[in-house]
Amino acid sequence: MVIQKISLVDLAIDRIKNYIKDQDYKPNDRFLSEKELVAKLQVSRTVVREALISLQTIGILTIKSGGGVYIAEPKLDSITEILKFHYDTYGIKLKELIETREIVEMGALRLIIENNTLADTTELTNLNESYFQAIIAKDDPKPYDRLFHQALMKATDNSTYYLFSEIINEYFSFVCIDVKEKEDELLQAYTEHKAIIETIETGNLHEAQNKMKKHFEPIFKLVQQLKETPDDGADSII
Repeated sequence: MVIQKISLVDLAIDRIKNYIKDQDYKPNDRFLSEKELVAKLQVSRTVVREALISLQTIGILTIKSGGGVYIAEPKLDSITEILKFHYDTYGIKLKELIETREIVEMGALRLIIENNTLADTTELTNLNESYFQAIIAKDDPKPYDRLFHQALMKATDNSTYYLFSEIINEYFSFVCIDVKEKEDELLQAYTEHKAIIETIETGNLHEAQNKMKKHFEPIFKLVQQLKETPDDGADSII
């Protein structure tokens, strides 16, 4: 009996996954109810419930108490654990990581401009202005900088590319370099953000990528400085 029950649950899981793919569900879409799945799969409510719980565990579905079943947002939890283990075990070459992020962001500009994705430059502008206001108010502008670059990745209208960029950012979060940037350096970054937005609006890919490359120059200089001063313990990540 136990073997038969497990087999039915596995069968239900496979059929639900195939149904999600066939119907082209998107994250946050409302899915079928337990009752509808029982009728569709011709299995017991217990089998459906166990299948849903399993699919929630692996991040495919989200079950909201009293609110139904939804397609889950992609999560990085399992990938983050793998990256964290790799970082703790082997360390990381910071210069290589920054080079990878630069390539990803320049690639995002190519996707946005060449595919004419109609990027929401209003959102990018608003985030950049919030970044500017944080600088003026002597607050921490880093959260707005991250949101700006996240919005840039989302503007590609490519969910796979966006997820990949988030994996790179997760890896970045393991490298704790507390850099106190001067106000003029922060304002320079604000100006560079603004220039990137303008090149997106004009559709000038070559100029956009040049602006992005310039935007990354300060962090490459920082890496070089860290490499030249190994006594601060930073040589283990270079």
